[in-house]
Amino acid sequence: MSQLQPVTLKDRYELIEGRTQLTGVQALARLVLDQIRRDRREGRDVAGFISGYEGSPLGGYDLELARHKALLEEHNLLLQPGLNEEAGAMAVQGSQLAQTLDDQLYDGVFGVWYGKAPGLDRAKDALRHANLMGTAPTGGVLCLVGDDPAAKSSSVPCASEVALADLRMPILYPADSQEVLDLGLHGLALSRACGLWTGFKVVTPVADGSSTVELDPHRAKTLVPRGSGKHVVNGKLLQPTLGPIERDQVTTRIRLAMEYGRLNNLNTVTVGTPCDRIGIVAAGKTYLDV
Repeated sequence: MSQLQPVTLKDRYELIEGRTQLTGVQALARLVLDQIRRDRREGRDVAGFISGYEGSPLGGYDLELARHKALLEEHNLLLQPGLNEEAGAMAVQGSQLAQTLDDQLYDGVFGVWYGKAPGLDRAKDALRHANLMGTAPTGGVLCLVGDDPAAKSSSVPCASEVALADLRMPILYPADSQEVLDLGLHGLALSRACGLWTGFKVVTPVADGSSTVELDPHRAKTLVPRGSGKHVVNGKLLQPTLGPIERDQVTTRIRLAMEYGRLNNLNTVTVGTPCDRIGIVAAGKTYLDV
């Protein structure tokens, strides 16, 4: 008979390898810690900046992070909730300018913006300009959007794929807590590789749900396309610099995002044979339903 391993609530955030239980919101909180740990293992001294505006299903995200202030400080993570969604977006945008400073303290700063789907709607102008400016090769930004498709706590059903696509963000859609961790790391690696913010769709059943996750520091292997990680962040979004920035966004940066997805098999065929004539495509939580 195998011996039972001791388990504590601290395992959620401090266990490096093994198995634990996480809600979707807890997985999002752990994700930023795992990113710092990954950077440190790879020899980078990186910090993280998190800002946005609360709203279900991500209403407890900043509260969960705030409960672990000492752990955030230990990992060079700063949580600064925004006065509103736009203010949070502009603050996260500023994190990508850290590498342009002569007196920079870190090799890079990655950013995380969070907000409910209606908050994405009202912050689109700020987010559009932030994504146009882009992300630093050792920074990167994850744009967490809480969608409520069944209107559990919303006045109307919410789905943000069209809005994120209009903002020219690549989109990842985790199905459970395990994929929050795995795709979250991919999302930041993708953002660094192509110079775009990465949209991250989190639906209510994923945020509120709970599942077992396998913790392995080498689980999410991130392969980068040739020519990636070269975007130069520029906050001067007026001519004559604006034209080249926009041209780079709609050509090179979007192409690199698509190549990253193919290289890392982010769109996975889970069941298939050479004789198949009909395919079923499902993303995120809907895949588990199918």
